Amino acid sequence: MYTARVHLPAELTDDQAQCLGESMADLCLASTVFRQKDRSLILQWIFEDEPGGDLITARLSLQAAAYGIPDASIAAAPAIEKTPDENWLQKCYREFPPFSIGPFYIYGSHHEGKTEAEVPDGQIGLLIDATTAFGSGEHETTKGCMQALLDLKGKGVCPWNILDMGTGSGILALAAWKLWKAPVLAVDNDDEAVRVTERHAEMNGVTVGKGCLLAACGDGFKTPEVNVHKPYELIIMNILAGPVIEMAPETVAVLDENGYVILSGMLREQADLVTAAYEGLGLTLTGRYDLGEWTALALQKRR
Repeated sequence: MYTARVHLPAELTDDQAQCLGESMADLCLASTVFRQKDRSLILQWIFEDEPGGDLITARLSLQAAAYGIPDASIAAAPAIEKTPDENWLQKCYREFPPFSIGPFYIYGSHHEGKTEAEVPDGQIGLLIDATTAFGSGEHETTKGCMQALLDLKGKGVCPWNILDMGTGSGILALAAWKLWKAPVLAVDNDDEAVRVTERHAEMNGVTVGKGCLLAACGDGFKTPEVNVHKPYELIIMNILAGPVIEMAPETVAVLDENGYVILSGMLREQADLVTAAYEGLGLTLTGRYDLGEWTALALQKRR
């Protein structure tokens, strides 16, 4: 494995740094942003194969131009070094302390002694392991999706069949299951994400299989299990704005009458485009959640 590292100036916000990190989302295994004592930032990616420095610089420049981030802030060439396979996950997750999102208490298995019995009273525990799949719950897009789930629960919505498309670590699929105890299909195009989702289900006492939480690897809505188990009263997609828009017709096609979709992975300025794509197919916006530079949306299908 390889680590690529870029130094960013203190003037950039955390949200801008996270946005730059997304420029390599389709190629890297993980990305992190650290703010140092002098307030400057280090943007770091982990790759399975050695990346090209020119590619990283070019993608950063395009991402900066697209979102109005000063290009001068990424003038330095990335530092790339070989990384021992056995160490990078542990390092990342040592810096992952327990935290709460509403009633959810999210904690890592690396915290010794943490068990379900030690989850604070009145909160719902979500145990997340050190994994190679994206999704510890810290990112604003995941938080926005979880808040949307909680609001649906608060409104008395009770979906009987749920789809989490692009499940990553399975955290949103597990959150949905713990809220409603309804069957959840978690789909990802990465077999490692599917393996991790199943592991997280077992760690959280959720049965893996039909009727509970079923994980499947495939090409989005072309995944055979998606059609087998349709329609869905709730579909969750926390991916990126482009794929979320492209998959709008397929999403609506398997959504039950009066069903809901929760969408994220988009920046604030992309939210109107995503909303328009789904409203054009008959859905109505019921909630918008802006956290920093990121947005999550909730929409409902109308008869």
